[in-house]
Formats: sequence, C-alpha cells, structure tokens
Amino acid sequence: MNSIKIVNETLHTKNHEVVHNDKVKITSTGGFAVYADSSPAPSSDSDDRQGWLWEKVTADASKFNYYMYGATGSSHPWTLGNLKSAHITCSIDNWQSGASAPFIVVHTVLTGSGDAGSFYHSRCAYTLNSSNHKIIAGEHINLYSGNKPNFKNENRSIPLETITSTGDCNDNEVIAYISVHSDSGALTGTKILVSEMGYNLNNEIYRSIKLVS
Repeated sequence: MNSIKIVNETLHTKNHEVVHNDKVKITSTGGFAVYADSSPAPSSDSDDRQGWLWEKVTADASKFNYYMYGATGSSHPWTLGNLKSAHITCSIDNWQSGASAPFIVVHTVLTGSGDAGSFYHSRCAYTLNSSNHKIIAGEHINLYSGNKPNFKNENRSIPLETITSTGDCNDNEVIAYISVHSDSGALTGTKILVSEMGYNLNNEIYRSIKLVS
C-alpha cells in the first residue's frame, strides 16, 4: 500500500489527551487510500453523524480495512515496542455477535526470514472480549489497545483485551501498517460507524484522525 495522505489540522496535545489533529475526507484521494481494499466502500451517515458508515449487505467475506499508519514515507522505523496504544471511536449499530465489533491490527515489515504472510512478517490483532463488556447498539464508544488514552469525549472506553499473534510479534519488529478492520465473518446487516482512529508512538507521536464525509 502507498503512503497515506491525511490533512493535518495543527492542534496541541496536553497530558497525553487524544485530540483531533488530523482529518481525512471520504471522497478525497487520501480517503481512498485509507479505506483502500474495503468492500463495499464506506459511506456518509444518513443521520449526519460524524464518521464513515460501513454495512455488510451480502453473505460473504466482505469487510472494511481503514489504514491509519503506513511506514512508507516516514523518516523513522517505529517498532512494535514503540506502539503504546491505538484507538477507535465508533458506534456498532447492529450487534449480532462478537464478530460485529471492529478491531485493530498491526502488521510488521517483511524481513525475508520467518515471514508469517506474503506482505508482512507478523500480524498482531487486538479484539474485543465481548463476554466482559456490554455493548449497546448505536452507542458511541472508544475502543483501545495498550495504554488507555485520555479521550476528550464522554464516551465509554473499552479495552481490546484479546491479542492474537500471527508470527513472532517481537518488540523490535518495524511497523508496516496500523489499521482498523471489521470481521469478514460478521453476519449480513452488520453496521459500524467509525468517526476517529489514532495511535501513540513511544509517547512522542500522538495522532488522532477524524473521518469526515
């Protein structure tokens, strides 16, 4: 995947708070790069809620993939050990099972030795343990992996507690992509609105990307 172009709105981070310091529009070139291989493509919400709405309309393996970080074009090789947290602000509009929830995935750069996939060395997935948390359809929530960010909203914050590693997932592996996904195994009718996503790299880079239509 090519580097992701996202418009920067310069704001300041205080006490590690999550602030909107970037945005990407669904109809822009940057937006196309962010949702890339999603099927079907996301759309704006009919009720004018902020974010990108995705709905599964056929009984197949369709899903969305929203890329919030790509290593191409960056000057520094950030590693898994540098990733302190990643987060999603979203609404799960139709809960049918644990597969209805979005999750965060980190892929690391190919090394040519022991690679677990065709385009990555390791894949680390952070998912919701729905048996530990109550989800209300249409409620805006914050989902996060790693350290809890200091969100600047009144949403409930829920950790993505289940970690599934494919490959080594060692701290010294260089991050290739950080992305948000829906589950290809979700049932038809699954609806997810994602309004924001972001990450903290080594307590140096605090980025939060607003998805706008």
